Amino acid sequence: MGEIFLKAFEALWQVLVAGIILGAGLPAVFALGIKALGTGRTLAADGATYTTPPTGAGRAGSTVLFAVCVAAILFGIFLVVASGFGLKIFGS
Repeated sequence: MGEIFLKAFEALWQVLVAGIILGAGLPAVFALGIKALGTGRTLAADGATYTTPPTGAGRAGSTVLFAVCVAAILFGIFLVVASGFGLKIFGS
């Protein structure tokens, strides 16, 4: 009986960690990419538009951060499709 609770707790812990990483971490990485695009830019008087283009570093940083987001999404799709074909990627 104790072994069942131990396995249930282990599964719960894995779901919690994945939820925190994907539920909060990935949107935070995307938000940092958006913020990187605005680094070094000046706003117009109306506060809604920029008067200068993004800096090279901001553009490069946002590209890397957006690529991380896209890679995580594609990896998730791969896991779903692979499990549909019966492939075991993680665990037994």
